[in-house]
Amino acid sequence: MGDAPRRARRKLRYRAFVAPWRFERAQGKTFVTLDPDTVHHLRNVLRLGPGDRIAIFDNTGDEHEAELTELTPRHGRAVIESTRRPEVESPLKIVLAQSLLKGNALDRLLTLATELGVAGFIPLFTARTVVSLTRAEAADRVKRWERLTAEASAQSGRVLAPRVEMPLTLEELCGRPDPGLKIVLWEGGGAGQLAELVRGADLAAPVILLAGPEGGFEPAEVEQAQAAGYRVWGLGPRILRAESAGPAAIAILQHAAGDMG
Repeated sequence: MGDAPRRARRKLRYRAFVAPWRFERAQGKTFVTLDPDTVHHLRNVLRLGPGDRIAIFDNTGDEHEAELTELTPRHGRAVIESTRRPEVESPLKIVLAQSLLKGNALDRLLTLATELGVAGFIPLFTARTVVSLTRAEAADRVKRWERLTAEASAQSGRVLAPRVEMPLTLEELCGRPDPGLKIVLWEGGGAGQLAELVRGADLAAPVILLAGPEGGFEPAEVEQAQAAGYRVWGLGPRILRAESAGPAAIAILQHAAGDMG
């Protein structure tokens, strides 16, 4: 009877991303210093304390089981008890180059695309983008998006959080010598199955998926992308919202690559 509460407390109760620089080797063990947001969530939301166990991933592909050793209002620390390398990431490295969207639409899109296994994000300014950002504002947004994708990665059981780049213009993106398969989603795009593009592709190289804003791409932008090596493709007879097109295409491509069955 006396051991029952202890056994209950040792169940894994939370999963979090922790940056590798927060790991420290001491006394033959590996300790982790938790960031303030994680400390707040563990203490005030989940009501956890020393002795409780959490899962940690650090963007190296490893997942660690750790026991909380210290949890105060301002400080949290855990000790790593075991490490494994789960096969949860997609073999297809999709980078979503998404035009900036109004309101919280991009936040929802990033969260969903992260759950679907996307490897990276490139926010874009395009002709019909209505969002304007200074460089300082863009840097703040990127930090916020990184937090969102880290949280979505933790929630969905991933071990690699997508990389979020600084926003680019479409011209800057098209000027990069990116290798691999490049696709631009457009309602006037190619016929046939989007999945067929992946089945013959080299999975070692990233797939860049270019998706437009609420008003879509202008024809001149599609021509610009084609000149840079992008293949123009549609998603069927219906027009999808800007926040739906990217995730829909990601799901199709992941299924074709054998990641989603």
